[in-house]
Amino acid sequence: MSNVIFLQFPTVLLGRWRSEDDYNSAEYEIVVEGGGLKITAVDANDGEHFEVSSVKFDRETILFDTLMPSTGRIAHLALKAIPGSQRATLTLTFTDTIELTRPSDE
Repeated sequence: MSNVIFLQFPTVLLGRWRSEDDYNSAEYEIVVEGGGLKITAVDANDGEHFEVSSVKFDRETILFDTLMPSTGRIAHLALKAIPGSQRATLTLTFTDTIELTRPSDE
């Protein structure tokens, strides 16, 4: 008799993902490693790797954060499969830090 192991991973989201538009050049690869999910993110235009953190998931969605080292830009991402297709939606929220100065007339 075989033992059945139920995975709580969103297995439909495993593999490599990228956008088809020219604006978003990031590529994401999702694999099962060490009992959890490992996400690799890279800018396909210049090869810069993002730092990935705060990975959480359920059977349908993966939530994670990325940091682009060259710009300091942080993104909060939610990747969700579109049922019955080889497609997914990626919702991004960016956190950016900018430096402000006072106008010289004050």
